[in-house]
Amino acid sequence: MIVVAIIGILAAVALPAYQDYTKRAKASEVVLAASSARTCVTEIVQSTGGSASSLDTCASSFTSTKYVSGLTVGATDGIITVQGRGINTGDEPKIILTPKIENGSISQWTCTGTPSKLMPGSCR
Repeated sequence: MIVVAIIGILAAVALPAYQDYTKRAKASEVVLAASSARTCVTEIVQSTGGSASSLDTCASSFTSTKYVSGLTVGATDGIITVQGRGINTGDEPKIILTPKIENGSISQWTCTGTPSKLMPGSCR
């Protein structure tokens, strides 16, 4: 009887933690989609010396997946927006990567995302 009670308590604690873990794992696909576009934007900015006006081409090769519904890239500012779906959180994840373009190259990327509980530490 005691063993059954202990297993019940462990299950009550472990199940919610496991569900959060699986949601974060699904949201990581949204982060990966943003990262691929980030590489493209960085290459274009560096090869054109920061005067790129066709950064939106970095979104042209994107195909939606089970957990990512859309990806857009600003044509002149390079801001990447990725929208998630199908993670069953009630509030689907959204990631925004913003480049800081200085002297013909990107000096920094700023990541913001919602909901924060699903975001990696760099996007909270």
